[in-house]
Amino acid sequence: MMLERAIKCEPVVTSLVKARDCGLSGRTLSHAGPPFTDRKLIPRPVLHALAGSAVLEGWVKTFEDGIAAILAGDIALVANHSIGIVSPMAGVVRPSQPLFVVRDAGGSGRVAHATLAEKGRRTLRFGCYDDDSVRGLRVLEDEIAPEVAASLPPGGIAILPIVAEAIALGDDVHQRNVGGQLVLLRSLPALGTKARIFLADHPQFFLNFAMASAKLVLDGWRGVAGSSLVTAISRNGFTCGIQLAGTGDTWFEAPSVVPVGGIYPPNTAEDVQPDLGDSAIMEAFGLGGCIAHLAPELTRALAVDLDDAVTAGSRQQEFFAFRNDRLSSVASGEAGIGIGLDARRVLATDDNVRIHTGIAHKDGRSGWIGIGVAGVPRACFEQALRALDAKAAGTEATVEHS
Repeated sequence: MMLERAIKCEPVVTSLVKARDCGLSGRTLSHAGPPFTDRKLIPRPVLHALAGSAVLEGWVKTFEDGIAAILAGDIALVANHSIGIVSPMAGVVRPSQPLFVVRDAGGSGRVAHATLAEKGRRTLRFGCYDDDSVRGLRVLEDEIAPEVAASLPPGGIAILPIVAEAIALGDDVHQRNVGGQLVLLRSLPALGTKARIFLADHPQFFLNFAMASAKLVLDGWRGVAGSSLVTAISRNGFTCGIQLAGTGDTWFEAPSVVPVGGIYPPNTAEDVQPDLGDSAIMEAFGLGGCIAHLAPELTRALAVDLDDAVTAGSRQQEFFAFRNDRLSSVASGEAGIGIGLDARRVLATDDNVRIHTGIAHKDGRSGWIGIGVAGVPRACFEQALRALDAKAAGTEATVEHS
């Protein structure tokens, strides 16, 4: 029954809307990760993305005014997950921002929303707000997004078949999306030349569709009493949080991990921002770092040993309650690719859930400085299971906040 709730979901990209039309109303911005309990703790990449978004919305005149407004609480903040959105890195979403609608064609009525992946290393999602980042954002939102929307075939584009083909082509569908992007472009035969050229050189564009699809599937488990299956993993640059099917919308948090991996010179490990972004929904779904053994070319960019990656990816399969036959490529072997990340299974091992992640500079100005490996703190799972077991026993557990 639990597996059926996931495998019957058919995420399909259908249309383009504004964020204000799907719950982000008024003088409010949303962001990746769990909510911030203290605005003084907002890391610079997120703070700068929020401030820049406030300027773009016309709420403040200058970037500095935006920072002041955010810190003073003059602009409301909500977590993306709470309004059905997932977005990478800082993940800031503003009301006038275009989003793609991802619907469940399987009949559940559920909907999720995908943001648009900006192109380049110095973008708003990494905290960079200047003339160049705004210009790139305008091209993406005002030109590319409407062209993609106009070229969607009748009935939209089913995303999970593209994900399956992407995995067979060597993508982890988190930090490597070369295959997925090529298949997406093949699925848009009516796309104009300008947009096709733009997207052909921008493989991470597909990630956002995959993220929203993963959320749509995993949301099918929300509210299942007693279930220890993970419905979300996300990071806000200060904490990493998880949610369980049996504990609703409560976040269980621990300090976000500093990723290690391939850093673009002249940056160094001292410049690395602790992990952030909603994109770990891909690991919650069973992909990304959980299939490191199926994306060998990615190890070069991650600056990790291939044998270690293969071993780690294979062992991650122990964390999952079911085999995902829809996505299991021949290379995945008898074990296949898992679905149903189980908090109890994670704690029954000595391993951590492995996240393949982009690396942001902690100054919130230098942008994207590499890709690497992070993990989900075990404390997140420990807190979640204490709360789940207390709920089952009719008692109330205290949720810890870092």
